[in-house]
Amino acid sequence: MKTLINRRKAIAGFVALAAASLTMTTVAGAETLASIKEKGVMTVGNSGSYPPFEFMVDGKLTGFDPDLAAELGKRMGVKIEWQIIDFKGIIAALNAKRVDVLITAMTKTPDRAKRILFSEPYYNAGMGAAVLKGSGVEKPEDLNGKVVGLQIGSSGERFAKTELKDYVTEMKLYDDFVLAVNDLKNRRIDAVINPLPSLRHNTKNDPGIVTTTTWSERSVGINARQGDEALMAEINKHLAAMKAEGFLEMLDKKWFSAP
Repeated sequence: MKTLINRRKAIAGFVALAAASLTMTTVAGAETLASIKEKGVMTVGNSGSYPPFEFMVDGKLTGFDPDLAAELGKRMGVKIEWQIIDFKGIIAALNAKRVDVLITAMTKTPDRAKRILFSEPYYNAGMGAAVLKGSGVEKPEDLNGKVVGLQIGSSGERFAKTELKDYVTEMKLYDDFVLAVNDLKNRRIDAVINPLPSLRHNTKNDPGIVTTTTWSERSVGINARQGDEALMAEINKHLAAMKAEGFLEMLDKKWFSAP
């Protein structure tokens, strides 16, 4: 009987601890949004090197994501301050509270969704490959024996090493997505795996490169820390309005339509 009572006390204590932890997380999440509103500033992390979502022009961050962030800041009534962070360390920077959110064309994967929050999608980015014309690569199975370029920490790298691990046998890793594309243009590698919109944009002027059909559907979202549900709810509210008003469609046409 005494053992049973002790066990019940232990269970009750665990439940109380879990509830307290959840309450503290919720409060912390609300405090992040309150702090942003109080300061009038939201610090945003971005890789600065993923055209046309983000790239540097004369030292200024430009592209789809900066335009999206500017509009989000306006609707939230806060100023946007950027921090350019190497993509492979950008999630760690968010969780270390170097920034409040990430607006950096982050593709949602199961692993990432365990580590950070994702907003409702603001862009649909199917996964595929850019390949040399006439290479014969149309489907993942055709990558056998080909040298595949992958950006470190990207959804393309994860896709290649997990879902395509039976087909991608030779790979070359890059810190920068653009460097991988340049090596493809210079015929140093045979393919680059990544979300297709950016691949199409960055190879559209090279007639010797083509893109495959979509091999896997993916969505892109804004990111916050786990526990920052209040902040994410605010972001989702404004994204829904932007979508309904046609703002996201306008950005798509501005940055992805052929010239």
